[in-house]
Amino acid sequence: MPQLYFTDLAALRRSAIVDGVTHELPAETIAAVETTELSDGMPFILDNCSGYDLDLNRFFRACPTMGLRSANSLRAYARDLVVWMRFLSERRDKKSIWLADREDVAAYHAARRRSAPSHRISAASWNRAVAALEKFYGWAVEEELIAASPFGSSTMWRRVRGGRFAPVRTIRAREAGARRGDLRFVGLGHFFAFRDVGLRGRQLDGCEDATWSGRHGERNAMFAELLVTTGLRLEEAASLLIVELPALDRTRSAPRSIPFRLPPSIAKGGRSREIRLPARLLHHLADYVAIERANALTNFRNVDSDPIVVRDDATRGAIGLVDRTGQVRSVRLDVLSPTERRRLVTSSGEPMILWLNEAGRPMTSAAWAAVFRRASMRCRVLGIDLDVTPHALRHTFAVHMLSMLIREQIGAVLADGPPDEPGSAAYRRMIGDPLQKLQRLLGHASIASTYIYLDSLEESRALVEAAAERWGAALDASTKDVS
Repeated sequence: MPQLYFTDLAALRRSAIVDGVTHELPAETIAAVETTELSDGMPFILDNCSGYDLDLNRFFRACPTMGLRSANSLRAYARDLVVWMRFLSERRDKKSIWLADREDVAAYHAARRRSAPSHRISAASWNRAVAALEKFYGWAVEEELIAASPFGSSTMWRRVRGGRFAPVRTIRAREAGARRGDLRFVGLGHFFAFRDVGLRGRQLDGCEDATWSGRHGERNAMFAELLVTTGLRLEEAASLLIVELPALDRTRSAPRSIPFRLPPSIAKGGRSREIRLPARLLHHLADYVAIERANALTNFRNVDSDPIVVRDDATRGAIGLVDRTGQVRSVRLDVLSPTERRRLVTSSGEPMILWLNEAGRPMTSAAWAAVFRRASMRCRVLGIDLDVTPHALRHTFAVHMLSMLIREQIGAVLADGPPDEPGSAAYRRMIGDPLQKLQRLLGHASIASTYIYLDSLEESRALVEAAAERWGAALDASTKDVS
């Protein structure tokens, strides 16, 4: 059965003990691997016989040049490919991924979308898998590895800006009725309950719970507040370094919030953006660094076989990296990936990542996800029906921020006079600007991804309800006139 793995370059220098014998890779082998184009976290797949298909795994190295730069997206594509390969192996007579045809796609759709409910996936999940497979097969066609993709496509002409028509390629295997996304968010009241009861371990009345055995409640609560007040993605927030935090003296000139430029190397798609850090939260983060994080460092023991040592005069813009020969070279923080950031240590061996666990090691995205699952479970045990994920807090930020932006924008527009018609400049400013501002805050590549939050606004629901009531009243009036 095909298996998925992820590259760990640091493992090259680790020794392995087999039957009591220590094994290490030769130095020339390590040097040869380090000169290749492999990178940490890069997925690779081994086939049924544990063979390494050069062309198949070359696709993952080509993905960043095709617009797929997010590590999470790359991992998701790899998982979709493995599931497809296992289906071909188990249900299609061990057929190779290179020989799949339209009949295999039809059988795959039946197995994934028309099977028993316990095995059935949603239309959105199906479309995501198809997008990954179509990208793979499209690349294979361009590389002349296959003649045609089994996921056929068609071309439609659609009107674009300026009244022109442009060809748009659509994949026939996708389902048009799928939801655009899973938009889960929580109200502020529920967020406070999740923060205090779930993460901090308090009772429903806000008092301390003597029976709670959890730890790091304040750290976890601050991380949740960072997500809900900035809209950061999980990996973005988990990859911040201490040296990147704005200095506290900046809060004197900006008492409410401070602009912070998110490095492109940890942002999805490599798109840097400016977020706003609340001054209050920045002071709480400083307390966390001085107390809880400092206590965690007392338990720290560096077991990383390949740490990245940083000279002590690191700044917010650049750091001096010490190589194996002792030479120091300046590197901008903008180019350091999340994996590399977790390996950064000072000359005394202390990690530079902001968020640490109780052993003084960097908190990973998986560890944060587990924290949120346990907090949600505690809430449900105490009668609060909540299932909060880190991404749900990003949605929460987006919905509430869009509502506030629209209110501010309406006030600014009405100060210059009400918009006269839908096509007017004032109308476009009133509706378009808040979405564009939110798009920049969230780091969306396309504003189409931002539109999903419009349907979640209380103002939108109120407008629909008011319009429905007026429409019903108009119908009643018309009925009375006719009678």
